[in-house]
Amino acid sequence: MCQYMRLVASLALGLLWGYAFGEVNHALSLSVVQVHAFPEGGKILLGSGVVIGPGRVATNCHITQRAKTVVISKGAVRYEAASQRADINRDLCIVDAPAMEAPSAKLPVAKLGQASRLSVGEPLYLYGFPRAIGIAFSQGQVQSLHPYQSSLIIETSADFSEGASGGGIFNNNGELIGLATFFSAGYERHYYAIPSDWIGDLVKAAPRKIEPIAGIPFWQDIERLPAFLRRPGP
Repeated sequence: MCQYMRLVASLALGLLWGYAFGEVNHALSLSVVQVHAFPEGGKILLGSGVVIGPGRVATNCHITQRAKTVVISKGAVRYEAASQRADINRDLCIVDAPAMEAPSAKLPVAKLGQASRLSVGEPLYLYGFPRAIGIAFSQGQVQSLHPYQSSLIIETSADFSEGASGGGIFNNNGELIGLATFFSAGYERHYYAIPSDWIGDLVKAAPRKIEPIAGIPFWQDIERLPAFLRRPGP
């Protein structure tokens, strides 16, 4: 489905479900970028990210943690990352690309909100780069909020697919409240985002050079899954 038709379908569905969506400000998408991760001897991994400061992009670690080189792109322009800050367990990485700080290259910086202030049923807007087909838009609502590590994992009806991981999820005020991160398999999919609340903590950490990092995100750690991700039964 082309981007225009997807937008029309999403808006129609929102009206049918009675979402209290405000007027969508698509300028929010300007802070959302594509992330290219190049592992040694492996295939290129593609994801999304959000500009959270001059030359600084928040994304998911499951995109970048095995990479020897990370490149940020917006349209035809590319910027190689010099370092990153990583919290593998939370699946949050912040990538530094100094070339993005040049006046000619500066991209809008997303305004950070707080997932801890969300409520169930609140409208959400998502931008990301699914399957390398260009930026796409999806909208939905907060379906559930799951307490985890001093904040909330957001479960949303705003759908996304591979490549959109790390994409920005915004509220009605245009604030970044989370990063699209993972979805459950099967016919009835559930979509989850890590909270923007974690970004402030990680920004304070020391950067490290771009190289493979050991560890596993919480949602992939089968033996230690949070209760809200465990399937019922023996």
